[in-house]
Amino acid sequence: MRLSFSSFVLLLLCIQCTSIAKRQEYEDSLRAYKKANLDNTIDFLPTEERKGFIGILERAHLGFLKGETNYKALEKLAEDSKERLRFSASRSLKSFFYMETEEGYYASEAEIIYLHILLGLYYVKAGEFEKGKIQARYAGNLLSGEWSAEGQFDDPTLRLLLASLWLSTGSIEEARVDFRKANQLKPQSGILRTMANERFSEKEEFILVFGGPGAEPEMDPSVNLNFIRGLRNLKFRQTGKQSPLTIVDGGNKTQLVLEKDTLGWYERHLTRDNEISELIQDSKYFQLVSATALKEGTKGTVKITGAVLASATIVAFGAGLVYLGAEANSGDLSALGVIIIVSGFKLGAEWVATSYDDARRNMKKDLDISDEYRYVRFFPEYVWMGKSKSALVSPKLQMHPETLPYTLSPAMGKIKVRFGFFPDNQRP
Repeated sequence: MRLSFSSFVLLLLCIQCTSIAKRQEYEDSLRAYKKANLDNTIDFLPTEERKGFIGILERAHLGFLKGETNYKALEKLAEDSKERLRFSASRSLKSFFYMETEEGYYASEAEIIYLHILLGLYYVKAGEFEKGKIQARYAGNLLSGEWSAEGQFDDPTLRLLLASLWLSTGSIEEARVDFRKANQLKPQSGILRTMANERFSEKEEFILVFGGPGAEPEMDPSVNLNFIRGLRNLKFRQTGKQSPLTIVDGGNKTQLVLEKDTLGWYERHLTRDNEISELIQDSKYFQLVSATALKEGTKGTVKITGAVLASATIVAFGAGLVYLGAEANSGDLSALGVIIIVSGFKLGAEWVATSYDDARRNMKKDLDISDEYRYVRFFPEYVWMGKSKSALVSPKLQMHPETLPYTLSPAMGKIKVRFGFFPDNQRP
Protein backbone atom coordinates (compact mmCIF):
# COMPACT_ATOMS: atom_id res chain seq x y z
CA MET A 1 0.00 0.00 0.00
CA ARG A 2 1.12 3.58 -0.59
CA LEU A 3 1.29 6.32 1.99
CA SER A 4 0.85 10.01 1.18
CA PHE A 5 3.87 12.24 1.75
CA SER A 6 2.15 14.07 4.64
CA SER A 7 1.25 10.75 6.31
CA PHE A 8 4.81 9.57 5.82
CA VAL A 9 6.26 12.68 7.50
CA LEU A 10 3.70 12.58 10.34
CA LEU A 11 4.41 8.92 11.07
CA LEU A 12 8.16 9.52 11.10
CA LEU A 13 7.66 12.32 13.63
CA CYS A 14 5.46 10.07 15.79
CA ILE A 15 8.03 7.30 15.74
CA GLN A 16 10.84 9.68 16.65
CA CYS A 17 8.98 11.30 19.57
CA THR A 18 7.51 8.07 21.01
CA SER A 19 9.25 6.02 23.65
CA ILE A 20 8.81 2.44 22.47
CA ALA A 21 8.75 -0.50 24.89
CA LYS A 22 11.30 -3.10 23.78
CA ARG A 23 11.56 -6.75 24.74
CA GLN A 24 13.96 -6.11 27.63
CA GLU A 25 11.42 -3.76 29.25
CA TYR A 26 9.01 -6.72 29.43
CA GLU A 27 11.42 -9.21 31.01
CA ASP A 28 10.27 -8.83 34.64
CA SER A 29 6.61 -8.75 33.66
CA LEU A 30 6.90 -11.83 31.44
CA ARG A 31 8.81 -13.68 34.14
CA ALA A 32 5.93 -13.08 36.57
CA TYR A 33 3.37 -14.03 33.91
CA LYS A 34 5.07 -17.39 33.36
CA LYS A 35 4.55 -18.05 37.08
CA ALA A 36 0.89 -16.96 36.82
CA ASN A 37 1.57 -14.08 39.22
CA LEU A 38 -0.81 -11.59 37.63
CA ASP A 39 -0.30 -8.92 40.32
CA ASN A 40 3.42 -8.68 39.58
CA THR A 41 2.81 -9.06 35.85
CA ILE A 42 0.75 -5.87 35.89
CA ASP A 43 3.03 -4.04 38.34
CA PHE A 44 6.13 -4.76 36.24
CA LEU A 45 4.64 -3.72 32.89
CA PRO A 46 6.85 -1.18 31.08
CA THR A 47 6.00 2.47 31.56
CA GLU A 48 6.70 3.21 27.88
CA GLU A 49 3.52 3.38 25.78
CA ARG A 50 1.47 2.98 28.95
CA LYS A 51 -1.29 5.22 27.60
CA GLY A 52 -1.13 3.85 24.06
CA PHE A 53 -3.06 1.05 22.38
CA ILE A 54 -0.61 -1.70 23.35
CA GLY A 55 -0.33 -0.68 27.01
CA ILE A 56 -4.07 -0.22 27.54
CA LEU A 57 -5.04 -3.52 25.92
CA GLU A 58 -2.34 -5.47 27.76
CA ARG A 59 -3.44 -4.07 31.13
CA ALA A 60 -7.11 -4.67 30.37
CA HIS A 61 -6.45 -8.27 29.32
CA LEU A 62 -4.35 -9.04 32.40
CA GLY A 63 -6.80 -7.19 34.64
CA PHE A 64 -9.69 -9.29 33.33
CA LEU A 65 -7.81 -12.52 34.09
CA LYS A 66 -7.06 -11.12 37.56
CA GLY A 67 -10.72 -10.31 38.22
CA GLU A 68 -10.63 -6.51 37.94
CA THR A 69 -13.74 -4.58 36.89
CA ASN A 70 -12.42 -1.17 35.75
CA TYR A 71 -12.93 -0.96 31.98
CA LYS A 72 -13.00 2.82 31.38
CA ALA A 73 -9.63 3.07 29.61
CA LEU A 74 -10.55 0.08 27.43
CA GLU A 75 -13.95 1.59 26.66
CA LYS A 76 -12.37 4.84 25.46
CA LEU A 77 -9.87 2.90 23.37
CA ALA A 78 -12.73 0.95 21.76
CA GLU A 79 -14.53 4.15 20.83
CA ASP A 80 -11.31 5.61 19.40
CA SER A 81 -10.79 2.44 17.38
CA LYS A 82 -14.14 2.90 15.64
CA GLU A 83 -13.17 6.43 14.62
CA ARG A 84 -9.67 5.45 13.48
CA LEU A 85 -10.49 2.11 11.85
CA ARG A 86 -9.32 1.97 8.24
CA PHE A 87 -10.02 -0.50 5.45
CA SER A 88 -7.47 -1.04 2.73
CA ALA A 89 -6.33 -3.42 0.04
CA SER A 90 -3.03 -4.93 -1.04
CA ARG A 91 -1.76 -7.42 -3.60
CA SER A 92 -1.01 -10.13 -1.06
CA LEU A 93 -3.78 -9.67 1.52
CA LYS A 94 -6.48 -8.51 -0.94
CA SER A 95 -8.14 -6.56 1.87
CA PHE A 96 -7.64 -5.91 5.55
CA PHE A 97 -8.53 -3.45 8.27
CA TYR A 98 -6.29 -1.78 10.78
CA MET A 99 -6.22 1.05 13.28
CA GLU A 100 -3.82 3.97 13.22
CA THR A 101 -2.89 5.11 16.71
CA GLU A 102 -1.49 8.42 17.87
CA GLU A 103 1.74 6.74 18.96
CA GLY A 104 2.46 5.43 15.45
CA TYR A 105 1.31 1.83 16.02
CA TYR A 106 -0.84 -0.09 13.54
CA ALA A 107 -3.17 -2.33 15.55
CA SER A 108 -3.88 -5.64 13.85
CA GLU A 109 -7.20 -7.27 13.10
CA ALA A 110 -6.98 -9.85 15.91
CA GLU A 111 -6.04 -7.16 18.44
CA ILE A 112 -8.95 -4.92 17.44
CA ILE A 113 -11.49 -7.75 17.45
CA TYR A 114 -10.26 -9.08 20.80
CA LEU A 115 -10.44 -5.53 22.21
CA HIS A 116 -14.20 -5.43 21.56
CA ILE A 117 -14.79 -8.98 22.80
CA LEU A 118 -12.87 -8.17 25.98
CA LEU A 119 -14.84 -4.95 26.54
CA GLY A 120 -18.05 -6.95 26.06
CA LEU A 121 -16.93 -9.41 28.74
CA TYR A 122 -16.18 -6.50 31.10
CA TYR A 123 -19.71 -5.19 30.47
CA VAL A 124 -21.20 -8.59 31.27
CA LYS A 125 -19.17 -8.77 34.48
CA ALA A 126 -20.73 -5.41 35.42
CA GLY A 127 -24.23 -6.71 34.56
CA GLU A 128 -24.55 -4.48 31.45
CA PHE A 129 -25.71 -7.21 29.08
CA GLU A 130 -27.04 -4.99 26.29
CA LYS A 131 -23.71 -3.20 26.04
CA GLY A 132 -22.06 -6.62 25.92
CA LYS A 133 -24.28 -7.59 22.98
CA ILE A 134 -23.32 -4.40 21.11
CA GLN A 135 -19.62 -5.26 21.42
CA ALA A 136 -20.28 -8.86 20.37
CA ARG A 137 -22.19 -7.69 17.32
CA TYR A 138 -19.42 -5.26 16.35
CA ALA A 139 -16.71 -7.91 16.72
CA GLY A 140 -18.81 -10.35 14.69
CA ASN A 141 -19.20 -7.79 11.89
CA LEU A 142 -15.43 -7.34 11.72
CA LEU A 143 -14.91 -11.11 11.52
CA SER A 144 -17.62 -11.57 8.89
CA GLY A 145 -17.05 -8.44 6.79
CA GLU A 146 -18.05 -8.85 3.16
CA TRP A 147 -15.62 -6.28 1.72
CA SER A 148 -13.59 -9.16 0.32
CA ALA A 149 -14.28 -12.80 1.11
CA GLU A 150 -10.90 -13.72 -0.31
CA GLY A 151 -9.01 -11.42 2.01
CA GLN A 152 -11.13 -11.18 5.17
CA PHE A 153 -9.59 -12.21 8.45
CA ASP A 154 -11.31 -14.92 10.44
CA ASP A 155 -10.02 -17.12 13.24
CA PRO A 156 -11.47 -20.10 15.18
CA THR A 157 -10.11 -18.96 18.57
CA LEU A 158 -11.62 -15.49 18.17
CA ARG A 159 -14.89 -17.16 17.18
CA LEU A 160 -14.69 -19.25 20.33
CA LEU A 161 -14.12 -16.17 22.47
CA LEU A 162 -16.98 -14.40 20.72
CA ALA A 163 -19.27 -17.40 21.36
CA SER A 164 -18.38 -17.25 25.06
CA LEU A 165 -19.37 -13.56 25.09
CA TRP A 166 -22.71 -14.33 23.40
CA LEU A 167 -23.36 -17.10 25.93
CA SER A 168 -22.67 -14.79 28.86
CA THR A 169 -25.28 -12.33 27.51
CA GLY A 170 -27.82 -15.17 27.29
CA SER A 171 -27.77 -15.19 23.46
CA ILE A 172 -27.54 -18.94 22.87
CA GLU A 173 -28.44 -18.94 19.16
CA GLU A 174 -25.85 -16.28 18.37
CA ALA A 175 -23.26 -18.31 20.29
CA ARG A 176 -24.13 -21.40 18.22
CA VAL A 177 -23.51 -19.38 15.05
CA ASP A 178 -19.97 -18.61 16.14
CA PHE A 179 -19.35 -22.17 17.33
CA ARG A 180 -20.40 -23.30 13.83
CA LYS A 181 -18.15 -20.68 12.22
CA ALA A 182 -15.23 -21.90 14.34
CA ASN A 183 -16.00 -25.48 13.32
CA GLN A 184 -16.06 -24.50 9.64
CA LEU A 185 -12.59 -23.05 10.07
CA LYS A 186 -11.48 -26.20 11.95
CA PRO A 187 -13.68 -29.04 10.63
CA GLN A 188 -11.50 -31.66 12.36
CA SER A 189 -12.44 -30.32 15.80
CA GLY A 190 -14.94 -32.58 17.54
CA ILE A 191 -15.44 -30.25 20.51
CA LEU A 192 -16.38 -27.30 18.29
CA ARG A 193 -18.84 -29.47 16.38
CA THR A 194 -20.34 -30.63 19.70
CA MET A 195 -20.65 -27.07 21.06
CA ALA A 196 -22.38 -25.91 17.89
CA ASN A 197 -25.22 -28.36 18.62
CA GLU A 198 -25.08 -28.28 22.43
CA ARG A 199 -27.96 -27.26 24.65
CA PHE A 200 -27.06 -24.62 27.21
CA SER A 201 -28.98 -23.81 30.37
CA GLU A 202 -28.55 -21.44 33.31
CA LYS A 203 -27.61 -24.38 35.54
CA GLU A 204 -24.50 -25.22 33.49
CA GLU A 205 -21.15 -23.52 33.04
CA PHE A 206 -19.01 -23.01 29.96
CA ILE A 207 -15.29 -22.99 30.82
CA LEU A 208 -12.49 -21.36 28.86
CA VAL A 209 -8.87 -21.44 30.10
CA PHE A 210 -6.14 -19.42 28.39
CA GLY A 211 -2.87 -21.31 28.01
CA GLY A 212 0.78 -20.71 27.17
CA PRO A 213 3.18 -17.93 28.18
CA GLY A 214 2.66 -16.06 24.92
CA ALA A 215 4.43 -16.08 21.56
CA GLU A 216 7.71 -14.20 21.08
CA PRO A 217 9.23 -12.94 17.80
CA GLU A 218 12.64 -14.00 16.53
CA MET A 219 14.64 -13.40 13.37
CA ASP A 220 13.92 -15.63 10.41
CA PRO A 221 16.38 -14.76 7.61
CA SER A 222 15.43 -17.92 5.71
CA VAL A 223 12.00 -16.57 4.77
CA ASN A 224 13.28 -14.39 1.96
CA LEU A 225 16.59 -14.49 0.11
CA ASN A 226 16.43 -10.79 -0.72
CA PHE A 227 19.14 -9.18 1.44
CA ILE A 228 17.28 -6.07 2.50
CA ARG A 229 13.85 -7.63 3.15
CA GLY A 230 15.07 -11.11 4.01
CA LEU A 231 16.97 -10.13 7.12
CA ARG A 232 14.01 -8.09 8.30
CA ASN A 233 11.62 -11.04 8.34
CA LEU A 234 10.50 -12.42 11.67
CA LYS A 235 8.66 -15.46 12.90
CA PHE A 236 6.85 -16.09 16.17
CA ARG A 237 7.85 -18.93 18.46
CA GLN A 238 5.44 -20.54 20.91
CA THR A 239 6.67 -22.43 23.97
CA GLY A 240 3.52 -23.69 25.72
CA LYS A 241 3.53 -27.43 26.48
CA GLN A 242 -0.17 -28.02 25.61
CA SER A 243 -0.67 -30.16 28.70
CA PRO A 244 -3.93 -32.08 29.35
CA LEU A 245 -6.10 -30.32 31.96
CA THR A 246 -9.07 -31.32 34.08
CA ILE A 247 -11.42 -29.25 36.25
CA VAL A 248 -11.84 -30.76 39.71
CA ASP A 249 -14.75 -29.57 41.86
CA GLY A 250 -15.20 -31.65 44.98
CA GLY A 251 -15.79 -35.18 43.73
CA ASN A 252 -16.70 -34.09 40.20
CA LYS A 253 -14.31 -33.87 37.27
CA THR A 254 -14.69 -32.11 33.92
CA GLN A 255 -12.18 -32.96 31.22
CA LEU A 256 -11.06 -29.90 29.25
CA VAL A 257 -10.32 -30.14 25.55
CA LEU A 258 -7.33 -28.31 24.07
CA GLU A 259 -8.07 -26.06 21.11
CA LYS A 260 -4.97 -24.69 19.41
CA ASP A 261 -3.71 -22.27 18.38
CA THR A 262 -3.47 -18.50 18.01
CA LEU A 263 -0.34 -18.52 15.88
CA GLY A 264 -2.46 -17.24 12.99
CA TRP A 265 -2.98 -13.99 14.92
CA TYR A 266 0.76 -13.35 14.92
CA GLU A 267 1.43 -14.51 11.38
CA ARG A 268 -1.30 -12.22 10.08
CA HIS A 269 0.12 -9.44 12.26
CA LEU A 270 3.53 -9.82 10.59
CA THR A 271 2.07 -9.89 7.08
CA ARG A 272 -0.20 -6.93 7.71
CA ASP A 273 2.56 -4.99 9.43
CA ASN A 274 4.87 -5.45 6.45
CA GLU A 275 2.11 -4.40 4.05
CA ILE A 276 1.36 -1.17 5.92
CA SER A 277 4.80 0.03 6.90
CA GLU A 278 7.10 -1.47 4.27
CA LEU A 279 7.99 1.93 2.78
CA ILE A 280 9.15 3.38 6.10
CA GLN A 281 10.67 0.20 7.52
CA ASP A 282 12.57 -0.72 4.36
CA SER A 283 14.04 2.77 4.17
CA LYS A 284 15.12 2.69 7.83
CA TYR A 285 16.32 -0.87 7.57
CA PHE A 286 18.44 -0.14 4.48
CA GLN A 287 20.19 2.61 6.41
CA LEU A 288 20.78 0.20 9.29
CA VAL A 289 22.13 -2.49 6.96
CA SER A 290 24.50 -0.02 5.32
CA ALA A 291 25.78 1.38 8.62
CA THR A 292 26.21 -2.06 10.16
CA ALA A 293 27.98 -3.44 7.11
CA LEU A 294 30.37 -0.46 7.08
CA LYS A 295 31.07 -0.77 10.83
CA GLU A 296 31.64 -4.53 10.80
CA GLY A 297 33.54 -4.33 7.53
CA THR A 298 35.95 -1.80 9.01
CA LYS A 299 36.37 -3.78 12.23
CA GLY A 300 36.78 -7.00 10.25
CA THR A 301 39.44 -5.48 7.99
CA VAL A 302 41.46 -4.31 11.00
CA LYS A 303 41.17 -7.70 12.70
CA ILE A 304 42.06 -9.65 9.57
CA THR A 305 45.00 -7.36 8.80
CA GLY A 306 46.25 -7.83 12.35
CA ALA A 307 45.80 -11.59 12.08
CA VAL A 308 47.76 -11.73 8.82
CA LEU A 309 50.58 -9.59 10.25
CA ALA A 310 50.79 -11.72 13.41
CA SER A 311 50.81 -14.89 11.34
CA ALA A 312 53.51 -13.50 9.06
CA THR A 313 55.65 -12.61 12.10
CA ILE A 314 55.39 -16.17 13.44
CA VAL A 315 56.20 -17.64 10.02
CA ALA A 316 59.19 -15.29 9.66
CA PHE A 317 60.45 -16.35 13.10
CA GLY A 318 60.16 -20.00 12.12
CA ALA A 319 61.97 -19.35 8.86
CA GLY A 320 64.77 -17.68 10.83
CA LEU A 321 65.13 -20.78 13.01
CA VAL A 322 65.29 -23.00 9.92
CA TYR A 323 68.07 -20.79 8.51
CA LEU A 324 70.03 -20.84 11.78
CA GLY A 325 69.59 -24.60 12.03
CA ALA A 326 70.96 -25.05 8.52
CA GLU A 327 73.94 -22.83 9.28
CA ALA A 328 74.69 -24.72 12.52
CA ASN A 329 73.92 -28.16 11.02
CA SER A 330 71.27 -28.56 13.76
CA GLY A 331 68.40 -30.76 12.62
CA ASP A 332 66.46 -30.15 15.82
CA LEU A 333 66.57 -26.40 15.38
CA SER A 334 65.48 -26.67 11.72
CA ALA A 335 62.64 -29.03 12.68
CA LEU A 336 61.49 -26.59 15.35
CA GLY A 337 61.53 -23.81 12.76
CA VAL A 338 59.37 -25.87 10.38
CA ILE A 339 56.89 -26.61 13.17
CA ILE A 340 56.66 -22.88 13.98
CA ILE A 341 56.12 -22.03 10.29
CA VAL A 342 53.26 -24.54 9.98
CA SER A 343 51.76 -23.33 13.27
CA GLY A 344 51.98 -19.74 12.07
CA PHE A 345 50.00 -20.54 8.93
CA LYS A 346 47.39 -22.50 10.92
CA LEU A 347 47.00 -19.81 13.59
CA GLY A 348 46.68 -17.13 10.93
CA ALA A 349 43.90 -19.07 9.19
CA GLU A 350 42.08 -19.60 12.52
CA TRP A 351 42.38 -15.92 13.49
CA VAL A 352 41.03 -14.79 10.12
CA ALA A 353 38.12 -17.24 10.41
CA THR A 354 37.37 -16.05 13.97
CA SER A 355 37.41 -12.42 12.87
CA TYR A 356 34.99 -13.25 10.06
CA ASP A 357 32.65 -15.16 12.40
CA ASP A 358 32.72 -12.32 14.94
CA ALA A 359 31.80 -9.79 12.27
CA ARG A 360 28.99 -12.00 11.00
CA ARG A 361 27.56 -12.53 14.51
CA ASN A 362 27.78 -8.85 15.36
CA MET A 363 26.09 -7.88 12.12
CA LYS A 364 23.28 -10.37 12.70
CA LYS A 365 22.80 -9.04 16.24
CA ASP A 366 22.67 -5.43 15.05
CA LEU A 367 20.14 -6.27 12.33
CA ASP A 368 17.87 -8.34 14.57
CA ILE A 369 14.74 -6.22 15.05
CA SER A 370 12.77 -8.83 17.00
CA ASP A 371 13.58 -6.99 20.26
CA GLU A 372 11.80 -3.91 18.94
CA TYR A 373 8.82 -5.53 17.23
CA ARG A 374 5.63 -3.99 18.55
CA TYR A 375 2.57 -6.11 19.31
CA VAL A 376 0.21 -6.86 22.19
CA ARG A 377 1.79 -9.47 24.47
CA PHE A 378 0.21 -11.94 26.95
CA PHE A 379 -2.38 -13.27 24.52
CA PRO A 380 -2.99 -17.03 24.84
CA GLU A 381 -1.15 -19.47 22.60
CA TYR A 382 -4.17 -21.80 22.79
CA VAL A 383 -7.22 -22.42 24.97
CA TRP A 384 -8.78 -25.29 26.86
CA MET A 385 -12.56 -25.47 26.82
CA GLY A 386 -15.23 -27.57 28.48
CA LYS A 387 -18.73 -27.60 29.89
CA SER A 388 -19.90 -28.49 33.37
CA LYS A 389 -23.39 -29.94 33.70
CA SER A 390 -23.85 -28.17 37.02
CA ALA A 391 -22.74 -24.97 38.73
CA LEU A 392 -19.20 -25.20 40.07
CA VAL A 393 -18.53 -24.46 43.73
CA SER A 394 -14.75 -24.43 44.19
CA PRO A 395 -13.17 -25.50 40.89
CA LYS A 396 -9.45 -26.16 40.55
CA LEU A 397 -7.26 -27.04 37.61
CA GLN A 398 -5.63 -30.45 37.64
CA MET A 399 -2.73 -31.62 35.50
CA HIS A 400 -2.55 -35.32 36.31
CA PRO A 401 -1.78 -36.24 38.99
CA GLU A 402 -1.35 -32.80 40.62
CA THR A 403 -3.88 -30.14 41.52
CA LEU A 404 -2.49 -26.82 40.32
CA PRO A 405 -2.30 -23.70 42.51
CA TYR A 406 -4.16 -21.59 39.96
CA THR A 407 -7.76 -20.47 40.45
CA LEU A 408 -10.50 -19.82 37.94
CA SER A 409 -12.44 -16.57 37.81
CA PRO A 410 -15.96 -16.43 39.30
CA ALA A 411 -18.72 -17.52 36.93
CA MET A 412 -20.32 -14.60 35.09
CA GLY A 413 -23.26 -13.91 32.81
CA LYS A 414 -26.78 -15.23 32.20
CA ILE A 415 -25.41 -18.50 30.87
CA LYS A 416 -22.52 -18.96 33.25
CA VAL A 417 -19.07 -18.60 31.70
CA ARG A 418 -15.88 -19.05 33.68
CA PHE A 419 -12.37 -18.06 32.57
CA GLY A 420 -8.93 -19.09 33.78
CA PHE A 421 -5.24 -18.87 32.95
CA PHE A 422 -2.48 -21.47 33.12
CA PRO A 423 1.02 -20.54 31.80
CA ASP A 424 1.78 -24.19 30.96
CA ASN A 425 5.50 -23.63 30.59
CA GLN A 426 6.92 -25.21 33.74
CA ARG A 427 5.89 -27.24 36.75
CA PRO A 428 4.14 -25.15 39.43
